[in-house]
Amino acid sequence: MYIMLFGGYLARLPALWRCFGSRKERLLATFDFDKTIIDVDSYHVLSQLLSPAQRTEQLFALIHNSDWLTFIQRVLRLLQLEQCLSAAQIGQHTRRLPPVPGMLHLLRRMQRYPALDMCIVSDANSYMIGEWLAAHGLEHIFKAGIHTNPVSVQPDGQLLVEPYELQTHCDQCPTNMCKGNVMHTLMNSCDVTYSRIIYVGDGCNDLCAIRRLRPDDVACIRRGEELHDKLPGHRHELSCQLLDWRDGHELEDKLFATVLHL
Repeated sequence: MYIMLFGGYLARLPALWRCFGSRKERLLATFDFDKTIIDVDSYHVLSQLLSPAQRTEQLFALIHNSDWLTFIQRVLRLLQLEQCLSAAQIGQHTRRLPPVPGMLHLLRRMQRYPALDMCIVSDANSYMIGEWLAAHGLEHIFKAGIHTNPVSVQPDGQLLVEPYELQTHCDQCPTNMCKGNVMHTLMNSCDVTYSRIIYVGDGCNDLCAIRRLRPDDVACIRRGEELHDKLPGHRHELSCQLLDWRDGHELEDKLFATVLHL
């Protein structure tokens, strides 16, 4: 029996070594997408392509209930089935969404930082994010992944947005995505140890994620957006450092003066 137990332990050594023996220490920069990388809310802008008759109170009530996934599913269905827009045409509209001023320069500069991984954590969707990043040549810089609601193109050409997950453990996040859970997974990777995390966001759905951050981590909250206004009431829940910013130029100046040194 002891031989069998010892043999089982030896069999697990490669996995244990991957999780502990070869872990590399790096930095991680995590970005929201809407109103953080781009200067608008992608779902809201896309909904403006609907006809006045299609922009009903019932449709926009989904936003007030924070049911963004159902909202964009209905918007895409109306655009594609009733207005006959193709997936490519929707992609072209997405590619034209404006970046936050200075954000493109910041992302390209951060890409050159040797010990830094970057990722996106967003309740948008993979199609719109992918189209926008490709339009700016940034589709390959987020080495730590793009964590968002996946989109598949159906045989009839329709875009189907599916939930990133189906979660019930967090009542502060929508059922399709808990950003805090995404951060927990990133922070407990077997492949890499992140000695410091930079989290950049703007909305109240980022609060669950920044609650997970540690004292050396930095939450970068955009001024003038909803989370910045509500943050004082939640400051006691946070362990991380806070940094506020208005645009990519200011964020770049502050990050490279206090966190990154390149």
